[in-house]
Amino acid sequence: MCLSFNPMRFQKYYTPSAFFFVISILLAFASSAFGRNVFEGRWPLRPEGVPAAEGEVWGELPNGFRYVVVPTDAPGGAVSFRLLVGAGRAEEPKGKSGVSYLVPELLFGGTGDFTREQIVSFELANGMNPQSSSHAEVELDYTVYRIDLEEPAEGALKTAMRLLGDFAGALEVEEKVFEQARSTIENQAGYGLSRFEPQRARREFVLRRSNLYSEIGDIAVAEQIKSVSSDDVRAYWENWYTPDRMVLAISGLVESADIEAWVTEQFGGLEPSSGAAPLRSPSGKFRGVGDIETEKAKSAFANLSVSHLSHGQDLFDPAAEARYYRTDFLGRYAQLIAVGGSRFGGPAVVKHGSTVAMLITRRGSVLQLLEQLVDTDKAVHRLNRYGIRAQELEKVKSDYLDLRYLYDSELGTMAWPGLVADRLVRSVVDQVPFRHGAAFGKYLDRLISPLTYDEVLGLCEELFDVKKLSYFVELPEGFGLTSKTIAKRMKGMRKGYDFTWEQAGEVKQQWDIDVGFGSGGMVESTELVRFGEYPILQYEFSNNIRLNLIKTDQFPGRVRVHLGIGNGMTGLENPNPGFKALTRALLPKMKVGVGMQTPTMSEVMEAKGLENLEAGVNLDQLFWSAHGRDESDVADFMSALVLWMVTSELDEETFTTEVENLEKFVEQNVTSKGARKVDELLFGNEDRMRVFYDEEDLDALDFAGMREWLFGVREGGYIEITVVGDVAPRTLLRDVRKTFGSAPVRVGKVHQPRHAKPVKWADAGVARATFDSTVESGYVTMLFPQVEEKSCENDMRVNVFRTLMAEHVRKALAEYPRLRESIEVTVIGEQMIPLSNALKVQLRCGSDQAELAETKLREAVESFSASLTPELVAAAERSVWVDLKRIARNASQMVFVLNQSQGKPNIFRCVLDAVENGISADLERYQELAARQFSAENARVVVVMPE
Repeated sequence: MCLSFNPMRFQKYYTPSAFFFVISILLAFASSAFGRNVFEGRWPLRPEGVPAAEGEVWGELPNGFRYVVVPTDAPGGAVSFRLLVGAGRAEEPKGKSGVSYLVPELLFGGTGDFTREQIVSFELANGMNPQSSSHAEVELDYTVYRIDLEEPAEGALKTAMRLLGDFAGALEVEEKVFEQARSTIENQAGYGLSRFEPQRARREFVLRRSNLYSEIGDIAVAEQIKSVSSDDVRAYWENWYTPDRMVLAISGLVESADIEAWVTEQFGGLEPSSGAAPLRSPSGKFRGVGDIETEKAKSAFANLSVSHLSHGQDLFDPAAEARYYRTDFLGRYAQLIAVGGSRFGGPAVVKHGSTVAMLITRRGSVLQLLEQLVDTDKAVHRLNRYGIRAQELEKVKSDYLDLRYLYDSELGTMAWPGLVADRLVRSVVDQVPFRHGAAFGKYLDRLISPLTYDEVLGLCEELFDVKKLSYFVELPEGFGLTSKTIAKRMKGMRKGYDFTWEQAGEVKQQWDIDVGFGSGGMVESTELVRFGEYPILQYEFSNNIRLNLIKTDQFPGRVRVHLGIGNGMTGLENPNPGFKALTRALLPKMKVGVGMQTPTMSEVMEAKGLENLEAGVNLDQLFWSAHGRDESDVADFMSALVLWMVTSELDEETFTTEVENLEKFVEQNVTSKGARKVDELLFGNEDRMRVFYDEEDLDALDFAGMREWLFGVREGGYIEITVVGDVAPRTLLRDVRKTFGSAPVRVGKVHQPRHAKPVKWADAGVARATFDSTVESGYVTMLFPQVEEKSCENDMRVNVFRTLMAEHVRKALAEYPRLRESIEVTVIGEQMIPLSNALKVQLRCGSDQAELAETKLREAVESFSASLTPELVAAAERSVWVDLKRIARNASQMVFVLNQSQGKPNIFRCVLDAVENGISADLERYQELAARQFSAENARVVVVMPE
C-alpha cells in the first residue's frame, strides 16, 4: 500500500503552456479570491521607509503561495532554503498526537521524485548531514523545512527547489516505510526528553495561566502514536500542506530571476484550500503580576521564569521596534548578572501575538531553586534601583553590540545565508520587521550606542518594577513549596539585599603584574601561503618561536588567539587521561604576579576582557586559547601568558583539591564505567588513545612530578602562537617582540605524536565483559583500524567511509529504532601517528538486546562493501571536501590545522592539497578497501554490559 499525491492538487508534471501563463497573470489580479495566505500581516516585511536591497524579492503566487528572496554575498556560494508550512501540533486531530512529526520523517525518507538514497546523496554532496534532526522543525502551529547548501554542487539549487516542491505536493511512501517512521517517533517519545514539546507551547505555558497545548508533549505522543495510521498522515498532509499555508524563504548567492521561475514551476500548480483555516491565536489569561505563581514541573528539574509583558506592540511602529531591541539589551544584561556570568547569552525577548515578553529564566535542581530565585530577584531589584552603573555602561553596550558578529538569532548581522533565512522565518511568524547585514548593524548601533545612564535607568525602572513582573516557578512533584511559602521567604530575604558595591562605584583590583621577558627578538624567516581567499603569514623568530597569522575579515569584532607549548604529554612516563583532566582544571587557577594578593590566570584574562578561555594539554602541546575583540586584546593575551611563564607556581593545596574533585567525579559518574571498560578492552595500555580516566589514573598523579613537568615545558618547550582575525601583521609582530621577543631560546626537542610508535590496537576478535553499575545499558563496539598506508588522501578517506557507514548502519537497523537512534560512527586516532586512524561503530543497548545488536551490526558491516554505489561514494567524497572548506570559516579549526605546525607539518599541507584537488578514487578501489578494512580479520569487537 502506498500514499500518493492528489493529481488535481499538484500539477507540476504538466508542462506549463502559454495559456496557463496568461491565466496566471489574470488570476494575479484576483489572488485574494483564489488563495489568501494564512500568514497574514505585512508583506513585504521590510521596516517602514527601508527600500529593498538589490535583487531582493517579495512575491506571492495566485494560489496564495508566498516567497521571499534575499541575495547575500555568501562564502562558497552558499544558499539556504526555508519552507514554512502553517501546520504543526495544534493542527493534529484529537487523539492523534505525533502525526505532524511523521510527515517530515516520511518526506525525508523519499518522495514522488526522490528516493531516500537520492536525498542522502544530495545532502552529502552539498554539505548537509543526513542524520541531523535540524532539517525539519515542528512547532506548535507551523513546521519549517531547512536545506542549507554550503558549497552547492552543479544543479543543486534547482534540485533543492524540486525537493521542496515534492514536500509540498508529492507525499508518497510505502506502508513498510510508514511503520518504520512511526516506530522511530514512538521510540523518541519514550525517552521523555521533551523533544515533542514545541517551544511556542512552552512559551505559552510560562506566560499564560492556562494553555490547551501545554500538555501535548512526549507523553501524549508516546501514548497516541500507535493509533496513527497512514490514512491519518495522508489526511493531515492534504488538509494542511496547501500553498496558501506556505512561505518559502531563500537567501544566499542566487539569481532572483531564476528563483522566481523555479518557484512558479514547482509551486504554481498547487491547488489552494477551499477555505484556509486561520492560524490559531494564543488563548488563556496571562499570569498575574507582582506575585509568585507555582505549578508542577514536567521533569525532575525546577524552573524559574521572571517576565515583563508589553501588550499591543506593533513592531512596524518605529518606536515599538526600538523598544523591542532595547528591552532585549536590558533583558540579556539582567540574565547575565542573575547567573553571575561574564558574557551575554541568548535573546531575552519573545513576540507572543501582539505582546512582547522579556524573559529571565533559570533551571536547576530543587536544592538550587531558592538560591537562583534570590540571585534573580536581587538582579531585578538592583537594575530597578540603579540601572547599569555609569562606569560599566559603555562596556556593556559594546559587549551587546558585539553579538552582531556572532551567529545570534536576534542580532547577528553576518551574511551567512542560514542566519538570514532563519530570521526571515521569524519575521513571518512573529511579524518582526526584517533587517539584516550591515544596515541592521548600523541600526542597532544607532539604538544602543547613544543610550545615556539616565535613559537606561528610566527603562530599568519600568522594566524591572517588581509590581509589573510575573514570577513563575515550576517544582517537581513531592516538594511542598507553595506560592505563599516562597513569597514569604522572598519578602524576608529582600530586606537583606546589600547594594553597597553598586552605590560605591567601581573598585579596581591592585595587582602587581608588570613583569616579563622584555622586548627584542628578530624575525629570521617569513612565509606567505593562502587558505582559500585568506593570506596566512608564518614567521620564525631567532629564539625559535613561531607565529602564524591568518588574516581574515570573516569574523568581524572577534579575534581568536592560541598559544601552544610543545610537547604536551608526549614523552611522559604516564600520559593518562587523568593527567589531561587535571591539567585542564589546574591551569586557569594558577596564581600569577608578585605580592600578597595575586590573581589567578582566569581572573587576569577576565580583567583584560578576554573571553572563552581554554587551557589544557593534549599529546601535542600545553595550550592556552581565548577570544578577543581586536588586536589590542591579542597583546593583552600574550602579556598574560608571559606573566604566567615568569611568575606562576603550582600550588600543592590547589593540586590536592582538584585531584579530590576528579576522584568524586569518577565515583559519582556511573554512566562512564561502561565506557571506561570499552577503552580498556580496545586499547589496553595504550594511554594515548584512552578517553576516560579512572581511580588508578588519578592515584598515579604526583604533585612533584607535575610541577617538574610544568617547569620543563615552560622553560624549553617549543612555542607557537596562532592568531585568527583582522589583525595588522606589523602590529602583531611588534606585540610578539614586546612580550616573547627576549624569551630564552626554545631548546626543547620537537617530539610530536607523529614521531611516536604506531598505536598498538587490541588483537582482532571478540572481547566481552561486564561492569558494576546502576544503569541498564551497555555498549556494543566494533573497531576497524585503517588498512591503507599513511598518506594525506588515505587518511582522509577514512572520513569518507565514516559518512557512508553511518547511513548504511542506520538503514540496516531501520526496523529497530531504539538501536538505530543510539548508533555513533566516529574516526579515532587522528593524531598523526602512523596507521593510527580507525573507524569505530558503537551503539548503546540493554543486556537483553546485546546479542541482537551484535548480530545486526555484523550483518551491516559485512554488507557495507556491496552497498557502495558510484553516486553515494562521489557524494561522500564531496561531503568530506566541504568539511575541509569549512575550516576557513571556523577560527577553531584554522587554529587546529596550523598550531604546532613545526611538529606536524603535513596537516596544513594535506588540507590545502585536498581542498585544491579533492578526494577521489573509483568505486572498485573503495569496495576493495572496504572489504579489507571491514573484514572479520580486521575487526575488534567489544561487548560490555552491566551486571
